[in-house]
Amino acid sequence: MDISQRITTIQLDGVQYFVSRMNPYSPELNYFLAYQYCRSLGLQLASFETKEKVESMTQYLQNAGYSKYNFWTSGNRLGTGMFLWMSTGLPFNATFDYFEKSSDASTGLDPLDHNSNTSPQRTARDSSSGIERGCVHLKAPSLRWEPEDCLAVKDFICEQTRCYYYNYGSIPVSSAQG
Repeated sequence: MDISQRITTIQLDGVQYFVSRMNPYSPELNYFLAYQYCRSLGLQLASFETKEKVESMTQYLQNAGYSKYNFWTSGNRLGTGMFLWMSTGLPFNATFDYFEKSSDASTGLDPLDHNSNTSPQRTARDSSSGIERGCVHLKAPSLRWEPEDCLAVKDFICEQTRCYYYNYGSIPVSSAQG
């Protein structure tokens, strides 16, 4: 008897996505559990490095009637002062900005420049950014990006993982060596 969980995914521009709202047994989760849930499916929280990818997903969510829900992405600024896509390690692209425009000064963000720090290594040492407003979600109904408390419970979007091929210089060792 097959007891594996069957999930429904969609394909946009050649990439497979799992949208938690499409699947009746997927719970709403905080950022960390959403990340873990995606990994348990062999996927990763979605990253939106290109304008086309953002617009394609936004259009799908609106057409599917999901624009009234909030969705976690892999974006965060945990341990650094700049926003990074956790699933790819890439900083947010400075050439386009989908952050919700806000006059709220409590975000602690420059409304025009969310990544004023260009080196995650440099800012990691002197940053006090934590889980409060440290994770990025697609905010209903505009589905624009907004920093949010990482422990808030939301829907989420996973995407298929990319295969990277590195030229590792592997050294053969035995477990008896130490």
